[in-house]
Order: sequence, then structure tokens, then C-alpha cells
Amino acid sequence: MELDELRSLGLLEFLDVELARSLSRLGGEADPNVALAIALTSRNVRAGHTCFPLGTAAEELWPRPSLVPAALPEPTAWAENLRASRLTQGGPLVLDARNRLYLRRFWKLESDIAKELAERAGRPRRFPDEGPWLASTLDRLFPGGENTPQRRAAQNALEHSVTLLCGGPGTGKTTTVASIIAMIVERDLRATGKAPEVMLLGPTGKAAARLGQAVLGAKQRIDASPEVLACIPTEASTVHRALGMHRQGMRFSRNADEPLQADVIVLDEASMIDLALMRQLLDATPAGATLLIVGDPDQLTSVEAGSVLRDLVGASDQTWWRDRVTYLSKTWRYAEAQPLGRLVRAIREGSAEALDALLSTEDAVDVVWKPLRQLSSELDRAATHWGEVLHPSNRESHFELRGRYVMLTPFRHGPIGTDRLGAAIRERLAASGKGFGGTPIIIEQNSQELGVFNGDFAILIDGETPTAIVQGDSQEPREIAEARLPRYADAFALSVHKAQGSEFDEVLVVLPEEDAPLLTRELLYTAVSRAKKRVRIVGPKAVVLAALGRRARRDSGLIDAIGERTPSGD
Repeated sequence: MELDELRSLGLLEFLDVELARSLSRLGGEADPNVALAIALTSRNVRAGHTCFPLGTAAEELWPRPSLVPAALPEPTAWAENLRASRLTQGGPLVLDARNRLYLRRFWKLESDIAKELAERAGRPRRFPDEGPWLASTLDRLFPGGENTPQRRAAQNALEHSVTLLCGGPGTGKTTTVASIIAMIVERDLRATGKAPEVMLLGPTGKAAARLGQAVLGAKQRIDASPEVLACIPTEASTVHRALGMHRQGMRFSRNADEPLQADVIVLDEASMIDLALMRQLLDATPAGATLLIVGDPDQLTSVEAGSVLRDLVGASDQTWWRDRVTYLSKTWRYAEAQPLGRLVRAIREGSAEALDALLSTEDAVDVVWKPLRQLSSELDRAATHWGEVLHPSNRESHFELRGRYVMLTPFRHGPIGTDRLGAAIRERLAASGKGFGGTPIIIEQNSQELGVFNGDFAILIDGETPTAIVQGDSQEPREIAEARLPRYADAFALSVHKAQGSEFDEVLVVLPEEDAPLLTRELLYTAVSRAKKRVRIVGPKAVVLAALGRRARRDSGLIDAIGERTPSGD
């Protein structure tokens, strides 16, 4: 199978082909099937996988396998060729026991994460907990009985150094987190007279800001003393800022030698954390600290390689890791019969019948479906929203107003891409004759120097010297000269990925005229679960239902790597 032919058909990229050729030259490798395996591994990493399973079928790799000029090699023989290659004998490639081919960096990241988790599981707890105190504290902080998932999550956090708390929108994750922190604070004050250092982290500035606000609200509902409540922080940081990311890229000042100054670390929206960042966070987490990983494994995974949260949940049937995962299933945000809550549940569970019925309900105020031909009227509604948000008189309330509505699309380019939708909204604003004097933007590149990170919302103010007001992860927005900003894009419309970690009163989801491989159940779920009050879906119903039946897949060996570890026990 010729690499150049695959590239000419759009099945491989230039980077895939050049990496295969470079590594083949480096290892003195003349076998074209080895080069093909390298190119496919590179292609998989670009698509978010960490490896390439040799048994992958052509239809799983490419949307139109009929274009492929020849069949993929037979997996067993292919594996034998690779094992005989110098490139897998301590070289840049790793072929594991299950015939998954890795670029060595990603194999090591998975191996290091599994090793770090196992080592932490083998360390003794910092304080033994006395039965009477623990029972009474759990009764007070987690009322409702001994077998509630919130109470199990709290016990897990006391018993294990790393635990997961999972659940969909409105399931009370943040309230549970705040109560767990209160319990740990009480325990430490009781044992040592000193409160623990608590750190709240989010993957983006918007997610960090939301986490801080949510914890602030949750503190009002906790039955704890003022001394304990005062020890629960309400300011959160991005993971990149906390780890001290350098200007040069993915290099950090915080590591095992210079760990984070924290006894308790809460990582929220963990579905957005990629393999490399999770490895760095584990490396920088102090040996005796408690790490609580929080997120929704049904959402889209990170843009970069890996699906760490989903894999950590998937590994929960491994003997030593089994008790680390708690799932909250009851939703408090929506009433049981509310169409929006039923819509979120139908998508999460993959119920085509329930989804079809909800989209066909004409009198549902909070769930509205429209065909794509009505997109123009939705763009008019979007322009009306932005006209209010961008009006100079609303400058101080810009970010609050921005949280009322968002237009989401799966694509950045094309007929319904963010660039095309954004341009249509901008044209309508200009035609209205109302001056709006600013542009909503979203930051797309991290800048440790400015304290600005990928995913931060901002508004670019027109003027002789354009200035951006950035929301970020701080309590107060900051002004930064436009010339100093890292890469950014207009945010009249957002991709579903970019909206992850945010919430809006109303969400409009725009889908294409025809089905596409990018459209998955996870994408639909992530999009509609951004809504707190209303969802509007514009696009063919057949496309919606086709996406529901397609699952996002990330090839990974992390679950097996965790299962192969044997910690001595916590």
C-alpha cells in the first residue's frame, strides 16, 4: 500500500508520511508495511488516539474504505514484521502484547500514569480516622442515609489518595466536592490543628471560573463551622497556570522535585484533560496529597491524544482500582418530566425512540427542533442577542449576558462552520445600523506570561488602540492590549469542543444537511448539556438520529496498563 497514493486520496497527511519515512531511514527499515504502520499510528495520534491497533478494520480508519487502493496487511504477520524491526527494539516505536503500536512517547505516558496511580495506592493514609467521629461527620455533611453515592464518594476520598467523582450536568458534583473538602478540613484540624491547603483546578479559564463560582454557592449549603468554611477556597486556577507552564510550550516548572503546594487538589471537567497534562499533574501532586478528579465521562474527550477520564472510569473493574470511582446519576437541575432533562438523558443513553419523540413535541418550550432551512431566522435571533451583549452600555455585564445564549456547531469551517456562522451574524449586526463597538472572542493559545489560556472568553474593544477585556480564571476581568494577545478567534458562534466547560441559559445547536463521521453521541450530549434552560436544534432529524448511533472511540492501552499494576494497597 503506497503512502503517497494514500496521501493523494486524503487518507494520510504529509506529517504521517514524512514521519514514517524518517523513522524508517533512522532504523534502516525497508519493509513498506512497517512504514505503513508508522503512518497509521501518526494518523491515529492526530485523531486523538494514543496508539494504532494492528487489527483495526479499514472502515474504522476511513469513512470511505472503498477509496483504499489495497487491503491492510494481515494483523499477525504485520505484528511479526514490526517485532523484528529495530524500531521496536528499544527504538522510537513500541508494540505491546496486544499488538497496539505506539510512538514511544505515548506508550510511556500511559505507563507512567498507571505506575503513578499504583504507587499512590500503595502509600498509607496520612491520618487514621476514628469511627465515631467519621460516622457523625458523614451523617451531618451527607444526610440521606449510609448508602448514598455522595457519602461513598466522601469515604473514598478519605480512604484513597486518588478518586473519581463522575456525573452529568446538575447531579450535584460541586456540592459533593465542597462537602468532601469540608470533611477533610475537619479531619485535619482535629488531627493536627492545621487546615490543609486546598487547590481547585479547571482545564480552561472559563471552567476554572465556573468551578470557583459553583463552590462559592455550594458553601452556603454545607453544615459546617465558619472556621471550616473559611478554609474552602472559592478561587480556581487553570491547570496550566498552576503547573507553571513555560512560554516555550508544554514545559512546566511544577514537577516531582517542585510539587504543587497543596494537600487537597480538585480537578474539575477532567474529560478535557489529555494524556500528557494528566501525567504532568500526577507528577506535580505531592506524595501525601488527596487528588479528587471530577467530570462527566459521557462528554467529548480532550482535543489532544488520550481519553483519560473515560479510561480511568473504564478501569474501575480492575481489582485494585475498583473502589475509586463514584457516579452521581440523579439530576437536580431539571424536573423529572422536563423535556430538556429527558433530552439529555435520551442522548446519554442512546435512546433513538425517546429522542425522536422529544424532537417531535411541538409544545415543549425548552426543547425546539427546526429544519436547516430555518437557520436564517436563528441567525437573526443570534444577532439580536449579540447586539445587546456588545452594546457599550452593557460593557460591565458583558460576560454575564454572554452566558444567556450560545450558538454551537461541530465544525470550524464549511457551510455551518463557526467562521461562516460568525460572519453571517456580523453582517446582520452591521446591517442593523446599531453600533456595537466590540467583538466577542475566545482565546486559542496559552500564555503563561499574560495569565491567559486556551478557552478564555474575552471581548475585543474597537478603538485607536484595540484592547481586550479577558475573563480568564480570575474573579475580575482584565484589560490586555490586543497586540499582546495570543492567538484568538471570533466567538459569535463556538465549536462544541470550545464550549466544553461552559454553561449557557439557552443553547442553539446547528447540524449539517448530511451526516458526517465527526457527529457522534458524545458530541450531541456535550452540546445539549451546556444548556441550563433551553435547547434549540437546527438540522435534519435524520442527522441527529444518525449521530446518536455513532460512538466516539479512542484507541488506548491505559485501562490494561492500570490492570497490570499490583499496588500493595492503601
